Amino acid sequence: MSDQSKRRTVLVGLLVSGAMAILAGGILLIGRINDSFSRKITATALFDEVGGLQKGDNIWFAGLKVGTVRRLGFVGSSQVEVELDIDETAAPFIPEDAEAKVGSDGLIGNRIVVIYGGSQGVPSLQDGDILPTSPEVSTSDVLAMLQKNNTNLLAITTDLKQISAGLVSGEGSLGQLLKDKALYESLAASAERLNQASASARSLTASLAAFSADLNRPGNLPHQLVSDRTSHAALTATLAQLDNASTQASALATGLVQQAQNPATPVGTLLNDVDAGKDLKQTLDRLNQSSALLTEDLEALQHSWPLRRTFRKRARQEEKAADKAAEAAARP
Repeated sequence: MSDQSKRRTVLVGLLVSGAMAILAGGILLIGRINDSFSRKITATALFDEVGGLQKGDNIWFAGLKVGTVRRLGFVGSSQVEVELDIDETAAPFIPEDAEAKVGSDGLIGNRIVVIYGGSQGVPSLQDGDILPTSPEVSTSDVLAMLQKNNTNLLAITTDLKQISAGLVSGEGSLGQLLKDKALYESLAASAERLNQASASARSLTASLAAFSADLNRPGNLPHQLVSDRTSHAALTATLAQLDNASTQASALATGLVQQAQNPATPVGTLLNDVDAGKDLKQTLDRLNQSSALLTEDLEALQHSWPLRRTFRKRARQEEKAADKAAEAAARP
């Protein structure tokens, strides 16, 4: 074999070796990415709708990748059975009652299977277990909800626009309140009267509080009337006597009225008989005249000779007594 053929053979061998090394490295890299060479357990989940989930999509638990989707297929009437390859090293941390749902890697990223929840103290996930599932809120559901919210928002803004237009035009109570100055002043006056009534109520409350404090303070009349049984009994007896006196006075007044209305009684005669009234007046006039004459006679008798000396002596004694009283009052 010539040297040229040997060099060609060596070059081809190097190329083939390099290609085999690149192929082996690629296989190892892809296997590492897909965890093809790690030991796994298989779990199953049944979904009503997977939203574009495909074979090879990632499985996440607590924010970490723990496996990939192995297979998808229909089962029953319309459910989708998803086989999950989960790393054997992550399985002990996943509770047996954890749930699975279809999600997305980011807002519009690839579809993933999310395992979440579970109770503490339950056994960990085992090969062949079936995970319960929960429905996913899809993008169409979110859009439908947003559309419904937009419709409600439009209705609310329309109503607010109509209400504001009515207020500006003076419709309704609020509109009239905004437009009518007289109504506003009347409302302000009513509010002021309410404030005054509130102030009066506060003053009355304070007075009642002071009165109740007096009732609870020993030594004063209200406290005695409330707490002292003796005072209460005396007050009750006094009220009973007043009531009895009022009854007697009423009976006396009734008797006087009846006697006054009867001409046969003395009171009735005085009130109803004109002649008896004239006679009584004449009698009183004679008594007045007799009293005046008696006064004149007594004064004349004082100036008569037998009694003049006696009255003068009495007058001097009265003057001396008056002088002594004045001197005693003047002394310090």
